[in-house]
Amino acid sequence: MDISANELTKWAKLNLGYIGFRLNRVNNIPYGKRKGTIEKGWADLQGYSPEGIYVAIEVKKLGDKLSKEQKERLEDIHKCGGIVYICTEVENKPALVEWTKIKL
Repeated sequence: MDISANELTKWAKLNLGYIGFRLNRVNNIPYGKRKGTIEKGWADLQGYSPEGIYVAIEVKKLGDKLSKEQKERLEDIHKCGGIVYICTEVENKPALVEWTKIKL
């Protein structure tokens, strides 16, 4: 089906919002004279769970790969007790895949 990254991002934010997650879209794309200011590897959506646990969601459309910096950052968040998901397309539908289920 090839769902766009923008559609996946909106889907993840909306659906996690239903269960109380507070998320913010992190955009590091330079625009006009503005330079990107976020270090490499930070997740596309960041926030916290209803229990106050840090949450990071990396959005990857079909065929996209995690960079070395993303793998390191997401693994670090997981080891520190944060919740980490990859939002991608599974069987033609948006899906959240837990970090522990990702094959690196």
